[in-house]
Amino acid sequence: MLAATLFIAALSSVNVTAQEYVAPQVVISKEKVRSGGKIYYSHVVLERQTIYSISKAYGVTMEEIYDANPALKLETEGLKKDQILLIPYKGDIQDKGEIQTPPQPDNHEENVTEDYFTHKVKWYEDLDDIAKKYKVSKESIMNINRMTSDKVKRKQVIKIPHDPSAWEGGATAKDHTPEETPQVIGFNENQEADIVDQEEDDDDVSLENIFVREGKHNVNISLLIPFSSPKSGDRTSFMDFYCGALLAARDIGQNGTNLDIHTYDIGGGNMPVTRERLSDSDFTIGPVSKNDIAKAARLSDGEAWIVSPLDMQAESLTDSLSKIIQAPTSTLIQIRDMVQWIKSDLNHGDKVLVVTPSNPESEYKNMVLSQMAAEGLSPTTTTLGSMKQHMTSQGVNRIVLACDYTERSTVFLIEALRNLYMASGRSGSIILYSTSRIRTFDQIEVEQLHKVNLHASVTYFVDYNSKNVKDFLLRYRALYNAEPSRSAYSGYDLMMYFSSLASKYGQKWPKALHKMDFNGLQSDFNLERTPSGSYVNRAVRRVVYNPDFSVTMVR
Repeated sequence: MLAATLFIAALSSVNVTAQEYVAPQVVISKEKVRSGGKIYYSHVVLERQTIYSISKAYGVTMEEIYDANPALKLETEGLKKDQILLIPYKGDIQDKGEIQTPPQPDNHEENVTEDYFTHKVKWYEDLDDIAKKYKVSKESIMNINRMTSDKVKRKQVIKIPHDPSAWEGGATAKDHTPEETPQVIGFNENQEADIVDQEEDDDDVSLENIFVREGKHNVNISLLIPFSSPKSGDRTSFMDFYCGALLAARDIGQNGTNLDIHTYDIGGGNMPVTRERLSDSDFTIGPVSKNDIAKAARLSDGEAWIVSPLDMQAESLTDSLSKIIQAPTSTLIQIRDMVQWIKSDLNHGDKVLVVTPSNPESEYKNMVLSQMAAEGLSPTTTTLGSMKQHMTSQGVNRIVLACDYTERSTVFLIEALRNLYMASGRSGSIILYSTSRIRTFDQIEVEQLHKVNLHASVTYFVDYNSKNVKDFLLRYRALYNAEPSRSAYSGYDLMMYFSSLASKYGQKWPKALHKMDFNGLQSDFNLERTPSGSYVNRAVRRVVYNPDFSVTMVR
């Protein structure tokens, strides 16, 4: 395993584990009011205060504040400066704003013994949240519950010790009570019926319900990267990916999120990570290849979310495996967007031409024709030799080169672009439509792409006029004394997107996947769930190579 701090010396201020979030100060109000037979504090909301910070200062839950102020619609509209809140008075807070005693347990009328009281885990809580709430150490909670992992589940009932010091320093439940109930205290049917604080079912959680409870949760990440790949070019690319990911981790950490990153070298077919490590991670980025992703998915046995970072072909795994997130947009989705682009641009007198090599059998060609049929387009299919005679001089020739875009297509592409380049001055307007594959051929002259007004539907594109990109370039150059490659941008975007979700929504971050689009430095994310329980990316960027040699992103 490579330490996540591999480049800490070079990164200087980059810390994988970042500082704690410091909530704005909340001073307890001295004014009390009576309403509905109950006593409340009258609290005036100041700038930067949140419902979370106010609830912590007063020793109440956010739900109690929501319930005490129904007219304010706090769950949907949030707080406003100078708003007056009613805070339930419990008689345990000094006017100085200090809490004398920790919050009462959620089930304080039952399940309380001399050693502990119990807490029912809410879906947005992790063990750190619970330890902070009751002002006890996480170690004491884990020991009294015989926990071997700090993972907790929704509606799990755990014990909170009255005397946390008695459960620290290696003490366990066996040292105190040999016959004690093990870690997870399940609910029976009667207990379920008695729960007043009912929570949403996993499939019914709305983004609004997630959002109002958002906070800064600790994030646990695994990176599976083949650093020891036999190809030197691949090794450089994977190291760039890692550098981009670490820079994103630094940026997220500086915003107050604690990141715990475990990095593994899986080069040479090795898979040194364990199932337990994958399960303990909020998400795993990598492996890179389709085969290694399938291997990691089998190892985790559906217990871990695995982000496929680079291999477009890995999308096929999302049809049969659960918890795979396909980050690169597939060729089929790019073709679909390309065809929709052609349709939206099509005017009277225009001609749609699909040009194929002499050997016309191609999966790419079949996908193009299938998508055109689905959009109601009727293109003219022709070979390179007869392409000119099918062109129109009355409108725009909208052309697609339908080859397989492998090395054997190189000669065809070079010849096709040369012919289009020459015809662009004689046969009216020409626009070449393509996917990202055409940009991978070094033998193609960029000048020709501008001359034929290339319109490309792509999964990767960096807009160097963007302020965010300019800022990233300065930080990357300063930290690594190098220029970022496409892989570095990919590492940054993936780490930023998924870590931000996990930081905001804790263990419920997957519920926001299909509702939270993201615009990165190089790629976008618009995730759609598959029947198997995985996700695929539908986001495509549209790029135009203009005749003045500029390149613009139009969407």
